Amino acid sequence: MSKKKKNNSNEKVEENLIFKIITLGDSGVGKTSIIKRYANNIFEDNNASSIGINYVTKELFFNKKQKVSLKLIDTCGQERYKSLTRAFLQNTDAVLFVFALNDIESFNNIKEWMTLFYQNNSIKEKPQMLLGNKGDLKSEVDENLINEFAKSNNIKFIKTSAKDDININESFEEMGKILYQKYDPSKSQLNNIIISYKAPKENNGCFLCRPG
Repeated sequence: MSKKKKNNSNEKVEENLIFKIITLGDSGVGKTSIIKRYANNIFEDNNASSIGINYVTKELFFNKKQKVSLKLIDTCGQERYKSLTRAFLQNTDAVLFVFALNDIESFNNIKEWMTLFYQNNSIKEKPQMLLGNKGDLKSEVDENLINEFAKSNNIKFIKTSAKDDININESFEEMGKILYQKYDPSKSQLNNIIISYKAPKENNGCFLCRPG
């Protein structure tokens, strides 16, 4: 994670935290659709498969004072782009492993995506989440199998649907809270962290200043 500081006209210091979240999973599981739904609240049925690496940034505010930019990294799930994906893994702060509930093969391949991630990161340091997308369709993956996999890998599972907008905001917001708490360990209770998508009113010319 990183932070930007800049001075305003009153020479006050503003901070903008940047958390980089990468999505990993097979092509066609809906990684692009998930990001588009969260960032722009849109869904396109005819999304073409992503090529290479794409970025989308979503700005939000934590506890009515801290501006945070979630930099969402959309990766292509095709084999020929895995070397490109590896180059971005070291500089990310968190990962969302994504599979499609109507595609058992995409679920089985999550192990390979985890291996790719672990080869480039410290398991303990980078928060992770497992998303089962396309929850609006009939599932081909047994729920008990998913829960067993999540438990054995110590990772939280969330069922999502980019099409029906199910648990999309919740997934990114929870990951954002985890990263914010990691940045500032004094935030002991995730439930006490308030997220807003509108800038709070300025207070004496500075609403983003970090308490000293």
